[in-house]
Order: sequence, then structure tokens, then C-alpha cells
Amino acid sequence: MGAWLRNARPYLMLLAVQFGSAGMFIFAMDAIKKGMSHYVFIVYRNAIASITLAPFAFVLERKVRPKMTVRIFSEIMALAFFEIILDQCFALLGMKFTSASFLSAVMNSAPSVTFLMAVLL
Repeated sequence: MGAWLRNARPYLMLLAVQFGSAGMFIFAMDAIKKGMSHYVFIVYRNAIASITLAPFAFVLERKVRPKMTVRIFSEIMALAFFEIILDQCFALLGMKFTSASFLSAVMNSAPSVTFLMAVLL
């Protein structure tokens, strides 16, 4: 049983991530329908994620972190704004007009669309 569980661990984690993502979409849809601004929801979501993950990053990656230069800091800020914030903003803005299941399906299809664009270009 131990070898089976060890081999199934990536698939179980994949299921956990998908269920967590679906739960977050349902929670976000409920919050938006009750009148919460999607901008405020994004701030709360990212603040909770930062508070949760920062201690792990400081402890587990203490010795492998590169020195923080202006270039690295500006790259981190650009990626944080253009990828995470805009992605969440557009997804939650679109959730006002569609359902949580539609948004979940669209978000899960993004890697395949990116792959097709890379192959075609």
C-alpha cells in the first residue's frame, strides 16, 4: 500500500489543487454577488497568500535566495503586476457575467492555449 500511495501522490496533489481552485472560485463568486469589490477581494486574497507563504519561503529558501538587486526587484514587481494582479482582476471581473464553473474551465484551458500559440508561432 505504501508504494501505491507514493506513486499516487502527484495525482492526489493535482486533485487537491483542482478542488482548492474550484472552492476559491465558488467563494469568490459568493463574495462578489454579496457586493464585495473584486479589487478588494484581490487585495485580501494576495495578502492572505503572502502571510501564509512568506514564512516557508524565508525558512526553506534561506540559502538559495539571490541577492536582491534593483533589476531583480523590478522583475519581481513587473511579474507580480502583469501576471498575477491583472489575471485575477480580469478573471473576477468576468465572473460578474458568467458562472464559477465557466471561469474554472477557462482558467484550466489557459496552459493548452499557451502551448498552441507557442507551437504556431
